[in-house]
Amino acid sequence: MPLLYTPYPKVLNSFYGPAPPKRPFLIYYASIDPATGQMWCPDCRAVESTVSDIFDAPDGPTGLIIWVGQRAEWKYPDNQYRKEAGITGVPTIVKLKDGKEVARLVENDILDKDKLASFFKNG
Repeated sequence: MPLLYTPYPKVLNSFYGPAPPKRPFLIYYASIDPATGQMWCPDCRAVESTVSDIFDAPDGPTGLIIWVGQRAEWKYPDNQYRKEAGITGVPTIVKLKDGKEVARLVENDILDKDKLASFFKNG
């Protein structure tokens, strides 16, 4: 399945609905900096190809990318993703099962091949 790049609530709500995707994942990334055309976070840029390889594979899981905002928005303690989802660092991948979080990988753990394999294998 491909990565979904839509910010629309309808798509996010489908992950928690009566028939959520079989293997849903939420990927929290830094927003694209309009001045550079890239995510402002270097850690997000570092994992981008690894994440794409996993989710864009023919048998890959379903992933929804959620943009956490520009640097100033993200650093603000009341950022909605910090408050509502408990996201403390980007990038973060959250695994959902039956609409509930069951695991997450944060920042450099995404590049750890053993942790990454275990994260996608288990559950």
